[in-house]
Amino acid sequence: MLLGSIARMAHGQAAPFASPTKAMDLPMVWLEANDPFTRDATAACTMTLAAAGQEREKAAACKGVIRLRGATSLGYPKKSYAMYLDKPAGLLGMAAHRHWILNAAFIDRSLMRHKLSYDLFRSLSERGRPRHAASSRFVEVSFNGTYHGVYLLMEQVDQELAGLPAYAKEDPAHTSVYKAISHDAGFVQSGHNGFEQVLPDPTVLAYWQPLDALTQFIHAATAAQFFNPESGIAAQLDLDNAIDFHLLILVTGNDDGITKNFYLARPRPASGSAARFFFIPWDFDSAFGQNWDATPLPPELWLSNPLFDRLLENPEYRGRFTERWEQLRDRQFSVQSIHRMIDANVKEIAVATGRNAIRWAASGNLYPNPLTFEQDIAQMKAWTAAHIAWLNQTIQKRAKKN
Repeated sequence: MLLGSIARMAHGQAAPFASPTKAMDLPMVWLEANDPFTRDATAACTMTLAAAGQEREKAAACKGVIRLRGATSLGYPKKSYAMYLDKPAGLLGMAAHRHWILNAAFIDRSLMRHKLSYDLFRSLSERGRPRHAASSRFVEVSFNGTYHGVYLLMEQVDQELAGLPAYAKEDPAHTSVYKAISHDAGFVQSGHNGFEQVLPDPTVLAYWQPLDALTQFIHAATAAQFFNPESGIAAQLDLDNAIDFHLLILVTGNDDGITKNFYLARPRPASGSAARFFFIPWDFDSAFGQNWDATPLPPELWLSNPLFDRLLENPEYRGRFTERWEQLRDRQFSVQSIHRMIDANVKEIAVATGRNAIRWAASGNLYPNPLTFEQDIAQMKAWTAAHIAWLNQTIQKRAKKN
């Protein structure tokens, strides 16, 4: 199949949007791939990345392979890409990785829901209590000489991002990472249905024992066993991390991220001690007043799953949950703080969003909502203010539960 046909199929109908040649106010990514690629088949590619204001001729090029990424989003003309570089590279001040993502955020008029959510979670980190989430930077992308608009260059969740030790065949137990890829993964049952094994590499070793043991315990343990301070859920799951993750889901209103679209990670157990699972957030198309399909969500939105429901039945845990909320409500999760983060992103990308809108103007009838960038920002701010107020009242009421 000719490259032009593949470009029209995989990247939207060809349009007269020439690749920018001058320095841009956002970092610029030029992608070049001569062979067709799909979600499941890669092609060799070259990625040239110029910092904001830097000319292409002075930018560094990386080689690797590229594929399409996404599920429902593949139905939209502006595609997301996954790249696997030949060598690890630290891009735009982020840590060195081989695996990188260019997120199209086609249905997200604000273009910032992913970045805002991951930045929020990482902002909760404290000494000895990291909150792992993808770092990201706004960029503009050209593919094979055609301008494609504003993207989010993101880290993929991997061993390095999560600060986990490497796989060693001789170890009796291993670092493990699992991705919740369907709603079956939302602690609704024992076993690993709905999860995808990320680490160890499943082509090297199928390693479901840690996750199976966790989900079996969540469903089979008695109340006394579940909350036993020595051998209960606190010995198997980092509860401080779980509280912060649950609060992130609640604050952002990510109703597509409470039963899927998250990672569960566990370090390799040290000699003579157990290891605890922790959450890593992922996929925030559904956030800040917008569902995964860009339909509106109400500010009166409580989100949970069987694991969090069971935890919140315990008065001690509920007290810890409420105390953490009261800390964050006046800091990172305050309306003022979130609005400042939104404004900072707007300042960075406002000009580029005009170019993005022009590039995809012909696809306007494919957007699930009629909002402009400015209207979506206003909607996000209004929803956040109403939602935080409602959430605070709801958590305070739940704290008084006997």
